[in-house]
This record gives sequence, structure tokens and C-alpha cells, in this order.
Amino acid sequence: MRYRLMSIEFLVYGSMAVYSLLSQFLASEGLTKSQIGLLMAIMPISSLYANHLNFEIASAAGRVNWLKKVVFFAGFLLWGLFLFEDFYVKLLFMAVFAFFFSATAPLAESVIVDITHQSRMNYGRIRLFGTFGFSFTALLMSALIRIGYVMIFMVFTLLMILTFFTLKKVDEVELGDEEKSRSRKPLPVFFWLLLPVVIFGIAVNNFNFVFLPVLIEERGYDISLASLALSLMAITETPFLLWADEIVGKFGVGVLLSSGVFVVGLRNLLVTMADSPFSLLLVQLLQGWTYIVIYYSMMSLIRMFGPARIRAQKYFWVAMGIGPFVGSSIGGIFAESLGLINTYRIFGLVPMIVSLFVFLFLRRYERAS
Repeated sequence: MRYRLMSIEFLVYGSMAVYSLLSQFLASEGLTKSQIGLLMAIMPISSLYANHLNFEIASAAGRVNWLKKVVFFAGFLLWGLFLFEDFYVKLLFMAVFAFFFSATAPLAESVIVDITHQSRMNYGRIRLFGTFGFSFTALLMSALIRIGYVMIFMVFTLLMILTFFTLKKVDEVELGDEEKSRSRKPLPVFFWLLLPVVIFGIAVNNFNFVFLPVLIEERGYDISLASLALSLMAITETPFLLWADEIVGKFGVGVLLSSGVFVVGLRNLLVTMADSPFSLLLVQLLQGWTYIVIYYSMMSLIRMFGPARIRAQKYFWVAMGIGPFVGSSIGGIFAESLGLINTYRIFGLVPMIVSLFVFLFLRRYERAS
């Protein structure tokens, strides 16, 4: 079972690496930055309702069973963006595609978190293969994308098909006691205080995720640089994931979230100072203490909620959807009006300042509680 879970992580996050190159394809299609921002914002918009709805469907149909259907439909719907040139047709296909694909990682993680919890496996070591999958696939795409942007769609479909067949070997995961009884005990206040921090941190992090390929396209760097950057960004998460449980236990969720937001801002600010392909790649190495720190610290907290963990996951993934929506849509508007570099500068300084206030607030709250 361990190897199947590793394979699912590898394939799901590999597909996310391929999807991350979509903004580069859209830029090559001649779309404006605001149009690119709008299209890329549909995924996080969908997660605001799709994650909750997909979890509800999965509760009735079985999480593994519904996940298989989700990856199957997602694997083919993305082709609508490649086959049709009209912006509004692309918008329609993205909306339908996003309903399914936005639920892929949340449902997969929900299944894997429960299996690792029940089997007493180290979740961090399993999740590490998601990082490997993202890094390997991004590196592979740096070579394949030279053939043409059609490779984005071909590789994505292949990964979704492989995920579908891997899931066929995974037994259905039982629901938690709370889901069966529909009881609703209040979640801890600390959880609700942390969600806005998650939303903000993911928003400013997602801006770089979406617009780094656009920046590379604007500067006329080799188109494979975007894939290489994403590969390096993913692999930098390895050290944290190897000792994630120990780090969370030592520093606590609040401190880790604050530090993650700070480094997100620092990385965005340093992008404005990078004046060569090498320096731009070097700055992206800070990724190892951004998204994964924010994500894993919250997942560690949720795992301690016992029967309420599935409900907490729903709210967490909604927050994970709001963040990218803000980063993509608002970031696209800012980039259109102020310029990409100026927006990077704003999305660098503001998070660094905010993270210090968040750190002081959460530290005082933890001491008082």
C-alpha cells in the first residue's frame, strides 16, 4: 500500500507541474495578462464550491471511487483550451475542467492522510513523493516543451490516466465517525485564526507560481527555463519534508506559518533584483520554505482533530482555493496596470511586513491560551 500511495502522490503532483505551465501556453496564444489571470483564477474559484461539493459526493459515493472519476474527466477536458482559439470558449472549458481538477489533490490527500493515520505511516515521507513527482515532471517538461506546447496536454492526460489505474488498486477508505453521524462539534478557535494567514500566504505565493513563466516569456529567456525553475522549486521542499514532523513539533504551527509567509515575500522581492536567468533560478530555491511549510503545518494540526479532521479539511481546502484566486486574479490586474516587476515588489514587501505582525499576534495568542 505504501508504494501505491507514493505513486498517487507522484502522479497527482506531477500533473500539477504540467498544469503550472499553462500560463506560458496562454501567453504564447497572445492573451493579455488580465485574460491569463482570469483563466488561471478559475481553478481557485472552482475550489470555493467544487471542493465542498466533491467532498459531499465522495462521502456518498466513496472517496476513492469518486476520485477515479474526477481524474478521468480532468484528463480530457483540458484539451478544450488547446483545440479552441476563442477566449470565451477557453473560459467555458476551463470552468468545467476546473470543477474536476481542483478536487484532485484535496481528495487524494484526504485519502492518503486517513490511510497513513490508520496505518501509522509517516505522512511526510509519503508526501515527499508528491514533491519528487512535481520536480521530475517539471524537469521532463523543460525538454518536452521544446517540441511544442501540445506536450503540456499530452503529458497531462497521460498522468491522469496513470493515476486512474493506480487508484483501481486502492481499497475504499472508511469515513470518520463524525461523517457517519453528521455530528458537528466546534473546531478550535486557533484553526479559524490561522485560515486567513493561509489564504494570504498562498495568495502571494501563487502570484509567483502563475506569473513566473510569463516573466520568463517577457524577458525572452529560453522557454524551458520555466519548467526548470518549477523543478528546482519543488525539489527544495525535500529537506523540510524529511524532518517535517520534528520541525512542526519544535516550532509550532503559528511560527511556521509566519515564517512561510515571510519567505514568500522575500522571494518575490528578490525576483525584482534578478537580472539573469541564473539569478532568477537561484531566487526560486527559497521555495523550500514557502508553500510546503504553510501547507504541512496546517495538515499536521488537522490530523490532531480526530473525528472532525475531514470537516476541517474541507474548510482548509476552501482557504487553499481563495488564496490562489486572489493571487491570480488580483495579481493579474496589478500586473496589467502597474507592470509585472512593480507587482512583484509590492507582493514582496507587503507579506514580509504582514508576517511580522502575524508572528507577534499568534505568539501572544498561544501564550494566553
